[in-house]
Amino acid sequence: MRRSGTVLACLLVVAGLAWMPTSSPIDDATLEPAPALAGGRHRGISFAQGGGRRGSFTGYGSDASAESLGLLAALGVNWISVMPYAYQATPQDTEIRWGARRDGSDPDERLRQVTRQAHDLGINVMMKPHVWLRPPDWVGLIAHESDANWARWFASYRALILHYARLAADAGIDALCIGNELDKTTSREAEWRSLIAEIRDIYGGALTYGAGFEGVYDVPFWDAVDFIGLSAYFKLVDGASPDRASLVAAWRPTVGRLAALSQRWHRPIVFTELGYRSASHATQHPWFVDRDAVVDLELQVAAYEAFFEAVWPQPWFGGVYWWKWFSRPDHGGPDDNDYSPRGKPAEAVLRRHFATDASS
Repeated sequence: MRRSGTVLACLLVVAGLAWMPTSSPIDDATLEPAPALAGGRHRGISFAQGGGRRGSFTGYGSDASAESLGLLAALGVNWISVMPYAYQATPQDTEIRWGARRDGSDPDERLRQVTRQAHDLGINVMMKPHVWLRPPDWVGLIAHESDANWARWFASYRALILHYARLAADAGIDALCIGNELDKTTSREAEWRSLIAEIRDIYGGALTYGAGFEGVYDVPFWDAVDFIGLSAYFKLVDGASPDRASLVAAWRPTVGRLAALSQRWHRPIVFTELGYRSASHATQHPWFVDRDAVVDLELQVAAYEAFFEAVWPQPWFGGVYWWKWFSRPDHGGPDDNDYSPRGKPAEAVLRRHFATDASS
């Protein structure tokens, strides 16, 4: 997800079931289901570390995490994404830092623990590493002016993503998102295809790439992954509190473009992120709403309902990961203007639509 200002898939897929890459877009009009979606659409949540308080730990693998996952299972969630973070100083830097936490704990063990917790509840897990830059910079600005610097950056990113591919294989993680919103890097097609081939040698589960909403149409290697991933923070409607009908209408042109993209590449599309703050103007620029915005629970409901009406029934659509739900179960609530639906009317929207999908 893009951050600025003050803010900021299905059963385990074995190696033999992965899509075989092709060298060009596929023009066949028939969309076959991806093996990654053999268990049905992803009724997903972006499951974020909840952080800790003095004398307590509420992150991945904690008792709090298990409680929060139990709430998601009761909502009908069948997939979560877990998000280890790496850090890059500037968009032009070639070094990505990741690994040990300041408190000395092992972040890889936390990922193993939260995966076990999810699996114990029948929830599948997608690992989705994020590269974080200090706002107002964001990952979509990463770019280099020379081939030498591109090579250095890809070497650093290769070390990062192959580490998580090995961890995903070892931990039995069900899907791996190989990159997130790295929009200016995807023109380096040869480097990405080489990296995907290396990942497939290590990890036998489903692969996707999570494109930014502005860059999803330009990715040249969709045939090399199992489904098209997308952070779907499309601008919908200006104004403080538009109604559901206006939001549904605003989705229609984008739905048409995404249908054509899916047909072109013969891949289903999964929204690897989608979210709306429970705040005024939340659908104007969904990737950024001022933290001081007025709480608007009904706009969040309208935005959720518009998605389930306009996008969810589409035959090319493979699922969604709502941004976001914390491992600390006491987050959210009716006075909160952030993205989480917990303790808000939007939670009931998820429960109703996910339960209907699970029983169909």
